[in-house]
Amino acid sequence: MLRTHNNVTNLTAHAADVQVNQHITARDHRRQHILTGAVSAVFISAWLSVSLGSYDWQWSAIWQYLTAEDAAPRHVAMQWYVLWDLRLPRTLMAICVGALLGMAGCAMQGLVRNPLADPGLIGISGGAAAAAATSMAILPLYWPGITPFATVIAAFCGALLTVAMVLHMARRAHGIAVGTLILAGVAINALTGTVIGAISYLADDDALRQISYWTMGSLAGANWLQVAILSSCLAISASVFWHCRSALNLFALGEQDAAYQGLNVKRYKNLLLWTVAFAVALATALCGIIGFIGLVIPHICRNLVGVDQRFLMPASGILGSVLLVLSDCVSRSLFSPLEIPIGIITSAVGAPFFLYLLYQQRGRIDD
Repeated sequence: MLRTHNNVTNLTAHAADVQVNQHITARDHRRQHILTGAVSAVFISAWLSVSLGSYDWQWSAIWQYLTAEDAAPRHVAMQWYVLWDLRLPRTLMAICVGALLGMAGCAMQGLVRNPLADPGLIGISGGAAAAAATSMAILPLYWPGITPFATVIAAFCGALLTVAMVLHMARRAHGIAVGTLILAGVAINALTGTVIGAISYLADDDALRQISYWTMGSLAGANWLQVAILSSCLAISASVFWHCRSALNLFALGEQDAAYQGLNVKRYKNLLLWTVAFAVALATALCGIIGFIGLVIPHICRNLVGVDQRFLMPASGILGSVLLVLSDCVSRSLFSPLEIPIGIITSAVGAPFFLYLLYQQRGRIDD
């Protein structure tokens, strides 16, 4: 009788295990289908980006340019120039920047265990903006022949410098204190905001216009060199984030529990923070301040694929690319031939959507 009871219990437990495994498999398949659909959305949005604009081009003209034995007609050469030198680099740049910001936001939220975290929280955007404003308004007075690329270098160095300051303030014997990290980032952002305000007040009209346009973000002026730099940065950053996917899952349990599981908390925290800083600093230096991608996209992806970083991290990168490419399409097409800074578009889309997410999840966040 006892043996029969044990057999029934074992069969029940086995059936429960099979049901759980089937549920996990179905969930993973659903996540994979979502990722596949997101990748398809990248290609569709990229097609829209190279197709839309104030200047129309046709595939027949592009084919005529590629197959011409002699010099192509002027209108055909112009269409090739618009496609190859203007729209295609800009589209690829939007894909890279959106992916970098999306993954950096996902890593930052996972690291500090706060869904309201953003890469700009540790002063990256503020430091880049302060350095860029200085290079636009102050350096030309003492170095008249300075090139525009100096603004990119200054913004990148300023972003990394502020991150180094924030990390130095937050460093303790046991590692980096997350609470101090956030408070130091808030203080640095306030300081850099003061610097930007003072420089804007003293700058002339041309420099003030450049500063205002840069702080609102733009993909104008994208070229193949910038695409090569950003794609290399994307490959490195994505590799690091993928390497840290298990560590980020353990961070969700808390740093102490993650350490009990055998995770080197100090090492992974430093690695993730510097990778986030490097990725966002380069994207900000080349494109200006583009807000809400790193904040909103991980929220959307968390609702779609869950909290497992094996799916959440790639989904954040892919959907970040889609959102930025579509935002760039809107910025170029809404009042064509005028172009709206892309930071305005992302903020206009991101802020209401984020408020909606907060309203939906207010009970869970308050708890």
